[in-house]
Amino acid sequence: MGNIALINRRNFLKGSAIIGSVVVAGGFWRAAENGVFSTGKGPAYTAWETSPNGLDGLVNAALLAANAHNAQPWLFKLGNSSIELKADTGRNLGPVDPYLREMYISLGCALENLIIAAKENGYSPIITYFPDQQDINYIAKIDLTTMKPLHMELYDAIPKRHMNRGPYDTTRDITQEIIVSLMNLNIDNSEVKLFMFDSQQDKLKIGQAMIEATQTLISDKEQIGVDPKWTRQSWQDIEKYKDGITTDAQGLPTLTRMIAKILPPLSPEQNNQFWLNTLKNKHVATAAAFGFVTVRDPQDYLQVVKAGQLWQRLHLWATTKGLGMQIMNQLSERRDREVSLNLTPVFGEKLREILGTSEWHSIIQFRMGYPTIEALPSPRRPVKDVLVSI
Repeated sequence: MGNIALINRRNFLKGSAIIGSVVVAGGFWRAAENGVFSTGKGPAYTAWETSPNGLDGLVNAALLAANAHNAQPWLFKLGNSSIELKADTGRNLGPVDPYLREMYISLGCALENLIIAAKENGYSPIITYFPDQQDINYIAKIDLTTMKPLHMELYDAIPKRHMNRGPYDTTRDITQEIIVSLMNLNIDNSEVKLFMFDSQQDKLKIGQAMIEATQTLISDKEQIGVDPKWTRQSWQDIEKYKDGITTDAQGLPTLTRMIAKILPPLSPEQNNQFWLNTLKNKHVATAAAFGFVTVRDPQDYLQVVKAGQLWQRLHLWATTKGLGMQIMNQLSERRDREVSLNLTPVFGEKLREILGTSEWHSIIQFRMGYPTIEALPSPRRPVKDVLVSI
């Protein structure tokens, strides 16, 4: 899932002076037009603030799920007492996701939110995965019968859960109690398994592998070329598309973020260098632990969807505990690229070495820790834009 940072502003030592001069010079209007004062507001963010009644409310909860590059590859069809979840294949990530695994992970995340919201709202969800064997884009049918509402702490976390790309607190470790709790959230460990790594030796090894994978991905013009399609660097684009990667979601300090939104966008080359620098100095350097969500058969889309459900559950639970999480899937993205092009399996071997087994295959890699910067929401398309009638 895309982590491409948007702005490199290491050279803005006079940042506060820039803000002041911009406002004095009449740049207030440019700042307003670029959404400097509208973070998390407007039509692109309404879904985070409201919860419609009935089945629309369940869909609204679903579309707040984690998803790769914030491409939101989902569609929903409402019945009288059912909801169908389908893939919006036009929102695939091409060379970044040649086997559509990240798309199916994203759909699993949406399904998990929907299930949690259904129970909260007095529905007992009965899930039929891939009900039409001839249509792999028909992910699930959720039949709903009434029951007594079941309150879950995870439901309260749905509108609060955001990917935290800021630095984590290096003075606070992840306890074994937390790791055990995360492991216990995996309710289907025959096909999906969580691996956790918190030793200094393991973190150094994983961090170096992630840096190498990122360097290789950046050098691959087709893979890195996917990101501009999903990069929303203007407020106009955010309001128009209501998706994609934004400056607000990059985990930047407030002043840096404001300046970044006022100044002209960086070139793709500058963005890529900033991503790599951020990965080395912030993401890898401050991770308190790394996690790997794995499946037995990465070609089995049912297992991949269930892996997405597990990831959503993990992230929601972490949110209730004040923990930050961030997916960093460069290793599996490079492994899949190697397989699709019949290249030497450099990163496939690195993943096997990290896991210490060839029986499980990682399709999600993430870091976690205690955040030092508040994570901000990403834009979302509203319910009306993701409903279909066929």
